[in-house]
Amino acid sequence: MQKEQSSACAHCYVKVHKHGKDTVVALCDAELLDKEIFINGLRIRISREFYGGNLIPVSSIWEYVDQATVVNAFGNAVVEELARHITAVRLAAVNLGGVLHVQLLLK
Repeated sequence: MQKEQSSACAHCYVKVHKHGKDTVVALCDAELLDKEIFINGLRIRISREFYGGNLIPVSSIWEYVDQATVVNAFGNAVVEELARHITAVRLAAVNLGGVLHVQLLLK
């Protein structure tokens, strides 16, 4: 129960990118912005340029996800929120050094 409460009040960054007919919604847990994840010699940077848009409650991602053709999400809170409503997320998500990541192609 405590885990659910903490993700309910968690915040994330959301940034919308338009590329032709595609709308890419980039999401990351707030504490991950500008951080790097190292796994098996691979360095992944959660960049402000791609993810750093508006700071919102995780529960508010749906107004952005509903308009997306592609969702790129980094962070346990945002991926868990996506998984609550999109069952394929649990199968598609990967764990990168303890941080969940998923990319969804919608519409």
